[in-house]
Amino acid sequence: IVADAGYGSEQNYDDVLINRERIPLITYNMYRKEKTKKYKQNFFNTTNWEYDEASDSFLCPNGKKVAFQYLSKRTGKDNFTRAFKVYECEDCSDCPLRSQCTKAKEGNNRKIYYNEKWEQQKAYTKQQLSEKETGKIYGKRKIDVEPVFGFLKANLRFTRMSVRGKKKAENELGFAFMAVNLRKYTAKHANGATNPENNLTKKGSDHLSMMIGTFFRYFWLVMSQPLFIQ
Repeated sequence: IVADAGYGSEQNYDDVLINRERIPLITYNMYRKEKTKKYKQNFFNTTNWEYDEASDSFLCPNGKKVAFQYLSKRTGKDNFTRAFKVYECEDCSDCPLRSQCTKAKEGNNRKIYYNEKWEQQKAYTKQQLSEKETGKIYGKRKIDVEPVFGFLKANLRFTRMSVRGKKKAENELGFAFMAVNLRKYTAKHANGATNPENNLTKKGSDHLSMMIGTFFRYFWLVMSQPLFIQ
């Protein structure tokens, strides 16, 4: 299942992997940033901190131990619950790097909320996207999906809904997608009709082009009007 980074979440990964039994080829918001040299060399990113599995603790840039303290759970508006392991630095007082490392108030130590399941899901996604076959499938999304939205917005000027309600919005989108499909259909047949091998005269070619142009001008006028669908 392929989607953009806006759908890269623990809940959606769970749904794709467990309920749908598919491979999620879905990036997450920090996917590209985490691959940059600047991010990997930033010592204040906890993903770059040294981790000791035996003591279940991290080592901060100032050489202090950031040890596991307790488990925490957070439930969102969608009633999906995420589990975190909370780590706390042993002592942040008088730390020369404090202003760069944490926004915690004076007297409080830096805490890390580590979502183990989420980190595993991200690692799995990175691995899938790095594979040749699955990476190729994800790459096709830019070819198959993005140009359609670009055509709708730039050529048909379809940048917002003119109706309210889910059903009405679906109907309006249906007309917009119909326009895209008709455009592909007419373009395909126009290319075939104007091919020199078909022995068409220049006059016939111009006539077909004029018909296509007239069709799109008319359709734009229709699409630019508010739709009132009962």
